Amino acid sequence: MAFCHPKRGRGLFAYMTASKRASKNNPKEGKRPELLAPAGGMEPFFAALEAGADAIYVSPRILNARAYGKNFSINQIADLTETARAKGIKLFVALNSLMKESEIGECLALLAQLEEMAVDGVIVQDLGVAKMARDHFPAIRLHASTLMTIHNSMGVEACKRFGFSRVVLARELTLGEIRQIAQKAQIETEVFVHGAMCFSISGLCRFSSFHGGKSSTRGRCVQPCRRLYHWAGNKGTFFSMDDLCALDFIPALSSAKVTSFKIEGRLKPARYVYHVVRAYRMVMDSGKKDLEKNLDKAHRELQKAMGRPLTSGFFKNENPRNIISPTRTANTGIFLAKVTRCQNGLLSLSKPIMLKKGDRIRVVMKEKDQQFSTRIQRACEGSSIKIDDLKIPEGFSRTFEGLLLFKTDESKEDGPKWSSLKLQRFKRKDDLEKRKRLAKKIEKGLVGQKTREHHKGSVKVYAFLPDLSMTKSLYKNRLLESIILPLNRKNLSFALRLKPRDEIRRKIVWHLPAVSFEKETATIKGLLEQAKRSGFRRFQISNLWHFALPLKGATLMSSYEFNLINSQSMAFMHDLGVRTPQFSVETDLDNLALSMSHFGKKGAITVYGHIPLFTSRVRHRIYSAKTPVKSQRGESFFWKKEKGFGLLYQASPLSFMDKAHKLAEFGIETWILDLRFRPGKRRKNTRIPNSIGGLKSVFRGKQMNLSSKLH
Repeated sequence: MAFCHPKRGRGLFAYMTASKRASKNNPKEGKRPELLAPAGGMEPFFAALEAGADAIYVSPRILNARAYGKNFSINQIADLTETARAKGIKLFVALNSLMKESEIGECLALLAQLEEMAVDGVIVQDLGVAKMARDHFPAIRLHASTLMTIHNSMGVEACKRFGFSRVVLARELTLGEIRQIAQKAQIETEVFVHGAMCFSISGLCRFSSFHGGKSSTRGRCVQPCRRLYHWAGNKGTFFSMDDLCALDFIPALSSAKVTSFKIEGRLKPARYVYHVVRAYRMVMDSGKKDLEKNLDKAHRELQKAMGRPLTSGFFKNENPRNIISPTRTANTGIFLAKVTRCQNGLLSLSKPIMLKKGDRIRVVMKEKDQQFSTRIQRACEGSSIKIDDLKIPEGFSRTFEGLLLFKTDESKEDGPKWSSLKLQRFKRKDDLEKRKRLAKKIEKGLVGQKTREHHKGSVKVYAFLPDLSMTKSLYKNRLLESIILPLNRKNLSFALRLKPRDEIRRKIVWHLPAVSFEKETATIKGLLEQAKRSGFRRFQISNLWHFALPLKGATLMSSYEFNLINSQSMAFMHDLGVRTPQFSVETDLDNLALSMSHFGKKGAITVYGHIPLFTSRVRHRIYSAKTPVKSQRGESFFWKKEKGFGLLYQASPLSFMDKAHKLAEFGIETWILDLRFRPGKRRKNTRIPNSIGGLKSVFRGKQMNLSSKLH
């Protein structure tokens, strides 16, 4: 299959040459695994160096998946690069947020300057960012972020073809799956070994965005998974994951030929980074004789980091029981005590505590789902603490009984020191300014002028159905262009019984699943080949791994799982032969209008449907599909079990039908009605009207960010 549009010679050359460059160094030949540490500020950076990290990843102040952190200016990143280089340490930059159209100029400037300072790698999620880097800054080594949801060996193969040097694998993989992928990989593989975990498979969470426009894929997640919910008569943090700890799996991961062991934590303080890196360094440097002894030491070292309770994640099996703790609080820290009584400005505690001046504590009111952090201004020892010492913020519960206290950090006066380390200065600051001017010229060529004026064109309506049982009422629908169906044995067998000239058969587009773990890819490939042999030529792709399938001769469209949110990511898809790329459902109206005017071609969008807020491999025994999940605010959600997955849906559907005329003007000519999941009374077959006006009256719902703003 051609991986670039034949008329786009420059793009094809960029992808091919980048791929050849990436494959020159075999990542598995005689190299020990790399220990990769996070740094969200200057202190954590030096702490990681002092503790023995082989590489450190940092973030600029824009376009990163930890937007709420302090992060670094471009000049600071230049100095950090020089400092790391002087000490023989690699520095990677996480440019791993989705990019809105208005941010293209800033992104180009960053890429230009990062290429100039020769950082060791740039971690990206957005396919538009990847395209701009490959087309204009080919010296940059690209790492595919875990937010790209690369979870099988075919996904790694596709990334290699697109010029990536490294893939950060999905966190939902078992040790066996990681071993299979890493041993087949022709580029470097990176695996998370420690830190916070998301309930949803990375890149497929839309919960935070659906309720307020603060997207997890743009680093602004408000962590709805950490909150309290009511479910089947129980109350708990049902979606709050414990922190990952892979200390015991380091020898196995090393033998699996994984290139890099990654620690999560760009929002963590320096002491957390120091103790976690030190613990993993102990184990990675151990010989067979002293491994058991050093593992014990390392686990004791981890306790000083004061994180959440630890879990082995998915390493042991694909449906672990110990990965969530619904009855516990979702915060980090070492539990100190519970407030039992409040009298005369003094809080009585369930047990004695000892705090030094400057220690940081977290105060939690579990019942009301509230918490805050503060540093203690004076030493405290005993079974009580003054209310004034907690500095309770305005709006926090004034019901003090039941408050929980956790220690999250030590006083800055205690613990290890790293302030003696000095920052090396990057000497070519003038060149960074020149590169910024170069980026301006590139930006003008990409988006300086609108390539297509808005116009009102015809629209094509597609219905995305779970199976063919709903099709009888759709035979004579004049408005319905096509039917999208999940590609599975049941649906394909039913479709093959239709006559070749049957109108419904000719309307079918087969949807390829976004997530198929290693053992399932052969099945999907077999079904795809069978469909093609039977005359089907239209397919909807939803993950990069599909580009490693035999799709030659197929007519392709993409799904919203690709998170295409700017003109460059849409162009990336179009260059690869995707005739109808689909825009992200997270977009706001201004971003959609600007992106489509710069893209200059037609596109698609899902205009209606119950969109999964979580897509998770966690399938805990207490989860019930029979009763809705209720938030503290009274919002309702529905849990659905699928083979190997659990999905959480909002009770009210998404609908863009109120902005239908705008979508057509922008060049969104393909509208998708996603009818796969319809809770409650909506499960009955739905009549699809024969007119746009009829669609507006039937398919109502929440506009997500379209009528507000994507942050």
